[in-house]
Amino acid sequence: MFKWFSLSSRPRAFEFRCAECGDLHRGSPSFSYAQPGFVFTVPEEERAARVRQTSDTCIVDDEFFFIRGVLELPIHGADEPFTWGVWASQSEESFRRYVDTFDADQSGDGSFGWLDVTMPGYAVPPGEGERVSLACNVQWRGAGERPLIEPQECDHPLYVDFTQGIPWDRAIALARLTMHGSGEAGQTEP
Repeated sequence: MFKWFSLSSRPRAFEFRCAECGDLHRGSPSFSYAQPGFVFTVPEEERAARVRQTSDTCIVDDEFFFIRGVLELPIHGADEPFTWGVWASQSEESFRRYVDTFDADQSGDGSFGWLDVTMPGYAVPPGEGERVSLACNVQWRGAGERPLIEPQECDHPLYVDFTQGIPWDRAIALARLTMHGSGEAGQTEP
């Protein structure tokens, strides 16, 4: 027997026409941070002496260690997630082990870390400090691949979106907020 189904129930490629710039943006949004937010606690004139960084690792004052990873938020109805390139702090031991084995298959290994949450759409409420750090699991992957960052259970909106996914219009709003500094009204689906 032939089974009928709704085409709208199948995942599809994410795209939207931005009400801000008028462009049609195709593909699930992907944004990244060039360095951990913690770097900004170091005065700019001192960063060259105190911060050592590659595209995948960062060490501040030979005391604070960070690795770059990927945090994925499922988008309801889309075939690919909303992707954030983020940084997670690591203990020195985990950091060294990660660096020493980066070119090998690290699947099945991982570590604990802290994720600085300064992402658009997940801002810290006024009066609650400048940043929020969320406990996270860092799931290492294949040779040369950045790890997956998974926030641990908490009541922060990022954890809720990570576990439950985000509606299409929320993905549009987050993308617009990140690209243009706006994202509340006027988004349209193609």
